[in-house]
Order: sequence, then structure tokens, then C-alpha cells
Amino acid sequence: MRPAAEPGALLVGGPAAGELAATLARQGIVPVHVAPDEAPATLSAAVQGGHPPAICVLMGLHADPLALVRDLRRRWAGGMLLACPPDRLPELRRQLSYTPMLGPNVTLLDESDPALAGEIVKAVQAEARGRQLRTTLQRANAALASMGGTAAGNFQRLASAERYLTRFLEKSAEAIAGLDPQDRVLYWNDAAARLLGLPTREARGRNVHELPFWNADVQRVLADLHGGAEHAVAEVQRAPGAQEGGLPVAVLEVAVSAITDEHGTYAGAMLLLRDVSERHRQLALERSRSIEALSVANSRYRHLATLFDRAPGFLAVTRGPDHVFELANRAYLATFGSRDLLDRSMHDAFPELRDQAFVQIRDTVYRTGEPYIGRDVPVSVRLRPGSQLVERFLDFVYQPLTGKDGRVWGIFCQGNDVTEQKRMRDQLLAHQNELERLVAERTAELQSAQAALHHAQKLEAIGKLTGGVAHDFNNILQILHANLELLAQEPGVAGAGDAARRVDSAMAAVDRGTKLTAQLLAFARRQPLRPEPVDLAVVVRGLDDLLHRALGEAIDIGTVVEAGLWATLADRTQMENVLLNLAINARDAMAGTGRLTIELGNVELDSDYAARQEDLQPGQYVMLAVSDTGHGMTPDVLARAVEPFFTTKPEGEGTGLGLSMTYGFMKQSGGHLKIYSEPGKGTSVKLFLPRTLQVPVTPAEPTVGAVHGGHETVLVVEDDADVRAVVTDALGKLGYKVLQAAHPEAALAILQSGARIDLLFTDVVMPGTLRSPELARLATTLLPGIAVLFTSGYTQNAIVHAGRLDPGVELLSKPYSQQQLALRVRQVLDHRPAATAAAPSPAPVPDSAPASAPVPASAEAPGAPARPRVLVVEDNADGRELLCEMLDLLGCDATGAATAEDALPLLAAADILLTDISLPGMPGIDLARQAHGDHPRLRIVFASGGTPPDVTFPSAAIRKPFSMAQLEEIIKGGG
Repeated sequence: MRPAAEPGALLVGGPAAGELAATLARQGIVPVHVAPDEAPATLSAAVQGGHPPAICVLMGLHADPLALVRDLRRRWAGGMLLACPPDRLPELRRQLSYTPMLGPNVTLLDESDPALAGEIVKAVQAEARGRQLRTTLQRANAALASMGGTAAGNFQRLASAERYLTRFLEKSAEAIAGLDPQDRVLYWNDAAARLLGLPTREARGRNVHELPFWNADVQRVLADLHGGAEHAVAEVQRAPGAQEGGLPVAVLEVAVSAITDEHGTYAGAMLLLRDVSERHRQLALERSRSIEALSVANSRYRHLATLFDRAPGFLAVTRGPDHVFELANRAYLATFGSRDLLDRSMHDAFPELRDQAFVQIRDTVYRTGEPYIGRDVPVSVRLRPGSQLVERFLDFVYQPLTGKDGRVWGIFCQGNDVTEQKRMRDQLLAHQNELERLVAERTAELQSAQAALHHAQKLEAIGKLTGGVAHDFNNILQILHANLELLAQEPGVAGAGDAARRVDSAMAAVDRGTKLTAQLLAFARRQPLRPEPVDLAVVVRGLDDLLHRALGEAIDIGTVVEAGLWATLADRTQMENVLLNLAINARDAMAGTGRLTIELGNVELDSDYAARQEDLQPGQYVMLAVSDTGHGMTPDVLARAVEPFFTTKPEGEGTGLGLSMTYGFMKQSGGHLKIYSEPGKGTSVKLFLPRTLQVPVTPAEPTVGAVHGGHETVLVVEDDADVRAVVTDALGKLGYKVLQAAHPEAALAILQSGARIDLLFTDVVMPGTLRSPELARLATTLLPGIAVLFTSGYTQNAIVHAGRLDPGVELLSKPYSQQQLALRVRQVLDHRPAATAAAPSPAPVPDSAPASAPVPASAEAPGAPARPRVLVVEDNADGRELLCEMLDLLGCDATGAATAEDALPLLAAADILLTDISLPGMPGIDLARQAHGDHPRLRIVFASGGTPPDVTFPSAAIRKPFSMAQLEEIIKGGG
């Protein structure tokens, strides 16, 4: 160990012991460094060998440092310094307060304090002084025991040493008392007198049990010394309410050291007395503070634990590479499955996660020490043992936990179950993609619709232009045709001379012009059609010979007709022209050689197909397909195929009106045209006409015979003077009496004059405020037996609606020949209503009467059927005008009013009130109620899109939208 005279220290454990040993050596202190598990044996050997250390220093972290202190204290009662980290000082101080029997000379120090070495030096020096004192006393006792044989010189030296020792003890700041073997006081220094308030003279000679600090612990300590112990420590606390003469300090520490002679026999004891009241007070205060702090800490811990457990996201802390759970909250269990997790590894608690990214990423974070943030990480979990795996998506953070050495010891995991949010985002993305797809489709549809609209607008503009041109051109052709016919009948022209040939050539040119204007009107959808139920198979068979002659023998014609072919409504003549034009186009595309296939069949066009077409309704159709094996069309040519005047034929070989005429005819007939063509593979033109349930009409045989005139009176109304002249001349040559009028107003004056007129022959489109249909209606009113024949090169919806002539209307289209004029005039006159021979002349209609106003009953010819007078009250102008036209066609005199206030003055002149329910201002029901009160004879009819009103007066109701037949039934049938 070391010589007893050398000051030394026993250093137990601690990573800084080497550095500390060097510092102590520089101060003259010999340190001995041992491991903690070797300290008890080393210390016992030093004590038994008589070389105990001056101080024992315990350093570094130890699982239970106080246990080591207790173990060392049982072997040695010297001073101890316990150096520990600053964060452990409060806890060790608290534990020391509970174990005072460890002795007063156990001091706690901060191992990181730079003054640690100085404190150790001070403790070693204090222990050395105490040891020197004890050695001196022992030597003095030995000298006294051998006084008898001692020389005077030796006695003087002994006396001198005793005086020195006495002065040393008297000047000591420590309270010191000496006891003889019988435990009586031999020495009592001034410090002890001051500490206990007991003078030296009173203390000396007393037995120790008579001193104020005597108690059972002190008695036990002295007994240990008598038994051979070298050192012992006891603490004495003042009893509560102590009387005068009791212990004057609150807590007194009594450190006892045995004094033996040279034979090792007990010769007394030295007591070191210390007032440790302040230390106990500080310990009690620290204990109280520690308890309070512990209570607060426990409260905070419980609060934090509650917050941790109830956090909305899942939280967990694992340690080690196996990820052993130390903490996990409720959300974690709810997310991954409820089970016991504490002190279980991740693989043990959740075996289903072993090969999943959630655990593999955790391994990487533990290995690298790099945090990880996961977004929408898929995890398959088993909520209960044995249940099916459930896929979830997690957002989480892995944060590595490190110690002071920087090494990862665990992982903190925090996250949220975002499965619903992920599914919602996926659905939103799917909806967004679907929306983008629909927008793209809709955009494409809009672009296609815009292109179709542009195309339709272009065709409509061309149609309006061609219609207007056709009207004037037909008048010119009419003049040419009529004059050429008259010229052909002149002497010197008839025959086979040059003049006759020139007339024939001019007539052929007029015929070509007539055909051209007919094609223009067909494209413009302005030609007057006379649709009838037809069997297209009959039409095709009827053209068989004509097609073979037109196409030639080099073209093979095949016809395929489906059994049970439906009938359709079509103008037979125009249908024949369309089929002939398509066949000729196919012949030209095949250069005179190839195969032409005509196919007839029944088809059903669904809503999807109809939605992609222009103005096409889904339903049942009869299909006529004309297919060839010609050169076909490129996409650019196909896109312009139905444009008028567009042709790929050389100049002079085609007008470009064949397909455009077909297109216009199909649209006017409510049908559909579709062209399929590829270059080098031929072309197929498919026509779709709506099916009809009517029985097909057998075509009438054409009548051939002489043309007859007559002696009836014909009123010709024509604004073109040249046309009017040739028509008048032609009719005059046929024997008719002809009256002329340049406009409808002049014709009305002639009708009102009282002249008997058998036929009104009027152009459709003329200037002026009075329209030709209205003139015809007034004529039939004034002259019930009069016949009416219209003529026009362009009807402009005056007598043609929805592409068809109005019922009962007779039309002679311009230009026409004299034979056609004579034939049509005779037919109309022969089929006119029977005239009343004795009927008086009609009363004149005032010139000031408006053309559109109904003719009053008093102005009607006697005996004529009364025309119901209908007052139409409708705030929509278009609907009001259309309803008036429908009533006019049904033989009624219709007058319109936009509001109930406008209608009130007109009620007296009406037979029927046809009113909407919802009107601006006064409602229709209130108007009807007032009309019934003021005019009980008035019939009242409500027209509305809703439920018929519940009224107390007689009325009828018709629900919008309604057909012509429904309107006729409610007006004429009294329903």
C-alpha cells in the first residue's frame, strides 16, 4: 500500500482517475487506484496491515454507489468523498439524508467541478492532522506508562511534547474530548466547552454518560471501540422540548477513535464533536424540496403520460436493434392492433410487419442514425391475432434517439393513419382524371360541333342565297320558256328548219336551267315536297331499266332487299332523282366499269349514334345504300363532298350539285346521309329515311291526252310584269277569261268588287303587307267556291312547312310549260269546291281593314260556314304567332294578345278565349273569370304546361306541348 507516515488516497473507479492521480501526486499525495469491485478487499487489507488511506474517493457512474459506501464503511470509518455527475447529486443527497448511519464524513462532490482535486487535498491533510494527533497521544501514553525508569532528560522532552500537544489541541477549531479506559473525560478543549456550553473544569472527570450528548448510539459506538473497533460515528439529536442542561445543538455528530497502547490494548478514546444541525437542516430542506419537486415531477409525468397516451397520432418509443417497445399510446394500438407491447420486440409483437417497408425503414434509421419521413406508406396490419390483413396508409416520422456518446440507442416514432385521406385523394385524382377526360371529350365534341355548326351555317347561308337567286332565275326561265313555246307555234318556225332547231336548242337550255334551279332548291331545302308512304323497293325496281341504260353494260348492277322492308315517307319523284344521281356519280367514279350495289334494309339508330350526328333523332329508319367499286375519296374530298358546286371532275363535266341536292333532300325529309369512302376501295352512300306505319301508296299512272282549256274566270296575281304577261297570254289562248293584279292588295280589291272569279292563280313570294296565303284565305271567305293555285320558284316557308306543302295546297312550280300550266289549271278547277250558283256577290271589305285581322262575321258571304274567332293570349311572341298560324290552318280567325290587359277590349269580338295561365300582370285565370262574367257565351280554353286550373266556371284545358290534332279537337270538338 504505502508507509503509514505518507499521506495517501484510495481512488475507487472513475474514467478520470488517471488524470486526478497525477494532480494529487503533484500535491505530495500518493494515490492508489482500484476498481469498484476490488475496493472492499483492498481497504480491508490496508486496515488490517495498519496502513489505512487518509481518504477514500469514489468516482464515476456506479449502479448503486451508496451500497459500495456501506460496504466500505463496515471495514473502515475514515473520510469518504463521493464524486458523481451533477444530475445525480440531488438524488444521492436525498438518499444520504435517509441513511445518516453512513457517518458524517461522507461528502458529495461534483465530479466535473475543477476544485475536486483541491477538496481531496484538504480532506487528506485534515485526516493526516487527526492521525498525527492520535499518534502523539499514543506515544505520550506510552511514555507515561514507563515514567518510573525514565531519565530526567527524557521526562523533560516528554513534558515538552505534552505541552505542545496541549497547545495544539487547545487551539484546534474542532471540539475534542479525550476519554480514559473507563470512559471518563481526561481532556476537554475550549472548542468542546463552547460547543456544548460545558466548561472544562466541569467536564473533566465525568463519565461520558453524564455528558449532554449521551444516548444509546454513543453507548453503542463506545462499546464497539472497547470491542476492538478503531473508528465509529454516531449522531445525537436534541430531544423535542429539552430542559436546561440538555444538548444545546439540534444535531451533534460524534466521531470516536480508539487509543491503544504499544501492546494494542484499549487505553481510551478521542471524540471529535461537530455541530451538524445546519447540515441536517439543509438536508431536511432539500428533502422537502425534493419531495415537492418529486410530487410536481410525478404530476407532470402523469400529465405528459396522459397527453402521450391520448395523442391523436400514433406514438411509440423502441430501444435496441430489435426495436423493443418502451412506450406506445392508444392510437398506436388502434392502428397496428391491440396487444401487450411493453418489453416486446417489433418482430415478436407484429410478425406480419417483418418483411414490410415500415420495419425495414426502421432498421435503416437505427443503423444510419438518419431520420426518415414517410408519406402514404402502405402497411398491411392485423388488428387482432388471427384476423385478416388490412391495408392502411401511414404518414410517419422515425427520429433516432442517441446517448451522450452519440450512439443510437432507440427510435421515436410519430405518425398518423391517412388511409381515408389517401383514398379520398385517389378518388379525387380519379375524378380529376375522369373530369379531364370528359373535358377533353367535351372539348373535342364542342370543336366538332363548332365545325359542324360552321359547316351548317355555311350551307345555310348558301341555301338562302341560292333560294333567293332561284326565285328570280325561275321567273326569267318562265318568261323564256313561255315565249319560246309561243315562238315555236308561229308560222315559219314550226317544222324542221333552222329556226325550229334554234328554238329547240333554246328550249333545251331552259330545261337545263330548270334542272339546275331545282337542284339548288333541293340543296337549300326550299323545294316543295309531296311526301307519301312509299316502298323503296318498288322505287328501285321501277328505275331498273333506266339505270341499266344510264350506266351502260360494263357496270354490273346488284340489288339486295331485306325481307319485310319497312315503308317510309318520301317524295317519290325526288327519291327517283336522288337514286339516279347517286348511280351516275358511281358510274363516273368507276370510269364506266365496275359493280354498283343497291342495298335496302331496316336499321335502328340508337341515341349514341344520333347524338354524334347533326339534327338526327334516334329511332327506326329505312336504309338505302348505293355502293361502288370506284377510286374512292380522300378525307379532304370526303369532308367537302356535300358542298354545292364542289366537284373533282374536270371542268365542264359536272356541276357539283348531285350530292348536295341529295343532302338537302334527306335533311328536308327528316332523314340522314352518311358517306363511307377510302381511296382505292370505293364509296358507299347510305341514306336513312324515317320509318312510317302507313301503307305504301301505289303510284298513279301518268295521264296522257289532249290539253283542254275552259271559259272560267282566272285572277292572275304576279309582281313580275313579263311573267304576268306570258301567263295571261297562255291562259287567254286556252279560252279562259283572265283578270290581272300586280300585288295582293290589288287582287283583294278585285275580289271585293263583286266580280265572279273561279280560280285565283297567285305567286307565293310578292312584295306588300298582304301575304299570298292570307289573300287566298280572304278569297275563299269572300268566294266560297273559288279554287286557288299557287305558283313559285321559291316558297320560303309560306306554304311549305317542315319541307312539305301545307295540306290542301296546290302548287305549280316555276318554270313550267304551257302544257303543264293548262293541265294544272284544269285539274284545280275540276276539283274545286262546288260553288253556289245563286250566291249573291260578297259585301266589300273596307280597304282600311288590316290584312291580318279576322273577317267579321257580318262580312262573310251568306251561307258560308262560320269561322270560329279565337282570341289567343300568350306572352311569348314566337309561341303566340305560331299558335295563330296553327289556328289559321284549322280554319279559325285568330287574333293575338300579349297580356290580359290587351285582351280585355277584344273579348266582345271573340268566340273562344285560348289563354295561358302564367301571364305578366293579370293572371290568365283572372282574365278567364272576368271574361266568363262579362261574356257568358264565350268558350274558355286554358293552354299551359302545368296542371289544369280548378275553376268554378265552364272551361277546357290543353297541355303544352300539343299537336295540331289535339288543338283541332279542343277548338272544333268542344272538348
